[in-house]
Amino acid sequence: MYLVVRTYEHTDPSYGEEGFRRVRDDLLPSLSEIDGFVNYYSAYDEARSVVTSISVYVSREAAEEANRIAIEWGSKNLAAMGTANPTSWVGDVLVAAEGLLEG
Repeated sequence: MYLVVRTYEHTDPSYGEEGFRRVRDDLLPSLSEIDGFVNYYSAYDEARSVVTSISVYVSREAAEEANRIAIEWGSKNLAAMGTANPTSWVGDVLVAAEGLLEG
């Protein structure tokens, strides 16, 4: 398995909910349609004003394709909402553990 990790500084928190709505409604369908899609997570660290997303794919090729799509989508959608300094990387999953969510 392979991870794609993307991090964005969120310089204008007034767009927070709109940004997450756009990701959920516009970007996530494209990422989840890639053959080999496993999971997607996104989190906001309010203290640091940083958004991090993690996508998991079966193959490196799928992970790299997801990263390309996300970068292209982000350049068109997130910059206008105060998001800055995006970084991303693709890497092999070396250690993993899974459990059931309670609640």
